[in-house]
Amino acid sequence: MEFYPDVKLLHMLCAYLSVALFVTRLLLDLTGKFDWRKSALRHLPHVNDSILLTLALVLLAIGPWKPFLHQWLGIKILAIVCYVVFGFFAMKEKFRWPIRLIFSVLSIASLFLVFYLAKFKPVLF
Repeated sequence: MEFYPDVKLLHMLCAYLSVALFVTRLLLDLTGKFDWRKSALRHLPHVNDSILLTLALVLLAIGPWKPFLHQWLGIKILAIVCYVVFGFFAMKEKFRWPIRLIFSVLSIASLFLVFYLAKFKPVLF
């Protein structure tokens, strides 16, 4: 438990970086700068998200939170899955921009829910 604050801080930094990378890639696509798809920016979010997931599992192992006992955590995990699925479709070039924009908004809304649940840990049921 003594490492919990440090792991949590790293987890939060990776979460903020994940959002920044997602929004950056969306904005680059929106402005027609598709070169990022052939650069390290294409793979960096996957590396960051792998670290983020690993840190989340470490937090679950050393922390007091249990996904099935604390409902906010279970819903947070579902919201993360929604973020990943919506983000996947938002990044797909084969979709036209109105569809990608809808998936982008849904993905960012899922992120807001994740951050809200992480910050306030509301009792839901």
